[in-house]
Amino acid sequence: MFRRKKICLLALGLIFLMILIPNIQYNSENNKRSEEYITPKLSASLEGAENILITDILRTINVSGYDLVNFKDELRILNQNNNPITSIFIPIHINKSSDVIFCKATGESKNTLLTERAHLILNDYELIAIYFDSPLLPHQKTTISFYHSHKDSLIYYTLLNEENQIQQYMNITESLFPILPYKAGGGIIQTQIIFPKASDIVYYDKVIDLGLPITPTTLVYDLSQSVYFDHVDPFLANFNKSQQEVLISFQDNRFSKMEFEKINREINISPWGIIKVKENYILQNLGAIDISTFPLHVPYSTINVRVYDNLGDIGGGDVVLDDSETFSNKKSFIINLAQNRVPLKPLSKISFTVEYVLDIYEYTSLNWFQESIQINLFTTTFECLGKEQTINVVIQGCNNLEYVSLPPDAIIDTGASKTLVYNFEFVTSIESKMIQFTFSIDLFELLLRPIIITLIIGLLASIYVIIIKIKKEREEKFVTEKVEIPIEELREFCSLHEEKNALVLEIRRAEEDAKRKKIAKKIYSNLLSKNTTKIEQIKQELLPFKKVLMDTNETFENIIKKLDVLDAERESVNDSLTLLDNRYKKGKLPSKAAYQKLLEDFMKRRRRIDRTIDKNIQQLRSYLL
Repeated sequence: MFRRKKICLLALGLIFLMILIPNIQYNSENNKRSEEYITPKLSASLEGAENILITDILRTINVSGYDLVNFKDELRILNQNNNPITSIFIPIHINKSSDVIFCKATGESKNTLLTERAHLILNDYELIAIYFDSPLLPHQKTTISFYHSHKDSLIYYTLLNEENQIQQYMNITESLFPILPYKAGGGIIQTQIIFPKASDIVYYDKVIDLGLPITPTTLVYDLSQSVYFDHVDPFLANFNKSQQEVLISFQDNRFSKMEFEKINREINISPWGIIKVKENYILQNLGAIDISTFPLHVPYSTINVRVYDNLGDIGGGDVVLDDSETFSNKKSFIINLAQNRVPLKPLSKISFTVEYVLDIYEYTSLNWFQESIQINLFTTTFECLGKEQTINVVIQGCNNLEYVSLPPDAIIDTGASKTLVYNFEFVTSIESKMIQFTFSIDLFELLLRPIIITLIIGLLASIYVIIIKIKKEREEKFVTEKVEIPIEELREFCSLHEEKNALVLEIRRAEEDAKRKKIAKKIYSNLLSKNTTKIEQIKQELLPFKKVLMDTNETFENIIKKLDVLDAERESVNDSLTLLDNRYKKGKLPSKAAYQKLLEDFMKRRRRIDRTIDKNIQQLRSYLL
């Protein structure tokens, strides 16, 4: 019977290994260089620029204290030509063109428009061409939004205040309005410059009657508030040179010139409904002051955020919903280095890791065994520059990759999973990279995990049943075996032990009566001497009975060993009580309360020992029945 069970157990183990071993495959990398996008070179020119009117301009400049400035230029364009136009130009001064690290244009329906840096130079300006999604017909209007990010736009310097504390100041110089090769007027022409919350604007240029703070951290230059200007000429020609740019200085010690030198992000997509993001960061402080906190922004569905490094978890704040325009529909949390690390010193770096989980149902659609994922590769955004970023999209349980909207730089095939590798440089907070990919699910990989788990559970259950059955058979065998119990020796052992316990209790009562002077000390001494002698005699009489019982079976042997230990423990407690009384009488204890507490503890311990001894004696007596 037992041999047959062993054979069944071995067979289950072999089946488990046969399923597991084929799944362990040698990981081979198959790097495939993606096809590069070919930017279409469309024709763009300034012909008819004098008949193009920009009726409305709304420029919003968001200044980050981490030396990154984000622009949003909303332009309302009127075509006064007799022929359609297909594009317009946005000039960027050549001194700042190398600092433009991102630009994007959208149309009225928020659709992305083709933006081309054609490297055309006109009057010390680089012209960026924006192509409409459809030609703008004569006397028609359209609205476009032009987003662009600039790095290295702030000048940092520090001064000591009256209290001899370091105060950091930042200067920014920007054009009053967007510089365009077209005339602007007839509608709203306005520039808003927004600084970080809680910053202090200490100085700003006014252009005649333009320039007004509407909040403590927002400046507005509104042409409609001016009595001297009613339009803007091409290249701001109706403003003199000193009026074309404004200088603003603000003070804040929470920021510094910082950049993420290296970012490695892994987006792990499991067929079991989990998207886990793991990001390794190298952050560098290029400024002049220490930085203790900085924020990160993650998608709204994020849960289980953890920030850690080689030493363990790094202090992070609660994850809260961000209400800013730049990071709308995002959750933000503050990484606090001062909590259990040290502030980031100037010209120093820190490495850390961020992990969190996304709700896969917001990014996926399923059609039988075909799954489609649409996700922004820049899952985490930040307010400083991301210099170099590598993103690995790991698709587990992928049988065949059928479609990818953004071709990767490489594809790594590791058996039951595929990894899409993307590399980016100079990533900003307003940039996004939406990708969509479709793949067929590997059914074997999908079912392998529950099969393995089921087999493991079955194997463990079989082992448990076999062990229980063997144990039960042994117990039954032990019960059915006839054991000869020495009745007379057992009866005498229990009687002698009970007599010894009675003598011990009599000594205790006499001791208590002597302390309370209910009996004379001489009577107590005689009683103590007589009972002690009897106890020693009983111990000698117990020895032969103890030997017979211990040789009978293992159960009797264990009980008698417990009784010996309990007797020794009781004598130890009695010695401790005697020592405690002597020390108290000699005044060596700190207080009477301490003496009472120790005395009570020893008495409780002694009573517990007595109860345990009685319990074991009763257990031995039960065998007499």
